[in-house]
Amino acid sequence: MADKNIFKLEGKSQEQVKEAFLEFLKIDKTKPGGYASVGSNKVICKVAKEACGVNSVLEIKNAEDATEVSKLLTGRIDEELDYSKRHQMTSLRCHVRKYIEFLNFCEGLKGKPVYEFDKDPDKPFIGASQFKKIVSLLKAKKNIILEGAPGVGKTFLARKIAYQLIGFVKDENIEMVQFHQSYSYEDFVQGIRPSEEGGFERRNGIFFDFCNKARRSPDQQFVFIIDEINRGNISKILGELMMLIEADKRKKQYAIKLTYSNEDDERFFVPENVYLIGCMNTADRSLAIVDYALRRRFRFCPIKPEFNEAFINFLEEKGISQKNAELVVSKVKSANEVISTIDRGLEIGHSYFCQAEGCEDFSVWWNDICEYELFPYLREICFDDEDKYELICNKLKF
Repeated sequence: MADKNIFKLEGKSQEQVKEAFLEFLKIDKTKPGGYASVGSNKVICKVAKEACGVNSVLEIKNAEDATEVSKLLTGRIDEELDYSKRHQMTSLRCHVRKYIEFLNFCEGLKGKPVYEFDKDPDKPFIGASQFKKIVSLLKAKKNIILEGAPGVGKTFLARKIAYQLIGFVKDENIEMVQFHQSYSYEDFVQGIRPSEEGGFERRNGIFFDFCNKARRSPDQQFVFIIDEINRGNISKILGELMMLIEADKRKKQYAIKLTYSNEDDERFFVPENVYLIGCMNTADRSLAIVDYALRRRFRFCPIKPEFNEAFINFLEEKGISQKNAELVVSKVKSANEVISTIDRGLEIGHSYFCQAEGCEDFSVWWNDICEYELFPYLREICFDDEDKYELICNKLKF
């Protein structure tokens, strides 16, 4: 029999959805391994032509036309098939039902464009192969940490990865928090909080509610982003989740009672369709070190500054001339070569230069960035080496 999941919609690009639907039209549910007759497909194509002037349902471009075709299809099955083709009825009804799912899916995505990295005009500066590799690591492990110096675009990249995994620009399937020194298990998972009546009540944390939301839509993908993950006490914040977030523990059989659970509460588990992306600053020496127990539950993806052609094009779009854009890239690359001898995790990132709109005087713009942002940062990382500080600063000066 045909695979019942062949028409799984979520997480696929528009072209993949169309291909899946086309394949589904071929399958005859009445005969294992068989195919629907040409007559069945003719009915669907005829109705699509009549409803919105296209030759195939696969040519429909908007939800309004899709809804009209859906209505016509539903009411025309019986009249389109004569008695000699009644054996096709079961197959065609199945096709129509699945197509209506497709139409409803399109309607639900209205205003939510399919996300494809290669076509994103505002994509991160990393290469397509590295981006796709990170997405594949997330799919396999379910938990990754993007680690790199401040300003390399980790948080921005995390959301793009989420879009790619989900398949669409669907922000309601994404949640983000930022860890800090005061962030706790009670904020993240569950805890006791003061109530409006003056007493205390148990209140669910943001991740607990997010998991429940994901559990209600098992065919969709959900991504939880933790910015500055190493600014908090990670082990204390996660608590029992340290085990539950593991990729092979995402099943009900591994569900456990949480710290604040009552006797009659359901056991909790992290569903399979929840993915975690952490963003970790590698420059700040005061931040918590990630312990080995946590490390084995994540895959770590180093994100380096990418001062490349894409970045030059970005600066040009902001109004910087090609000559000056190339000069920026040359100087920062030269400075980063020296910084890498201290620690690659301290290199200068792109975010310092992304606010270039309305730059009327390039020299003023560049000097302000150096004087008030880069030089103070370099003073911090070269606090015990004045010669290296001067060397890097000179690399950046005109």
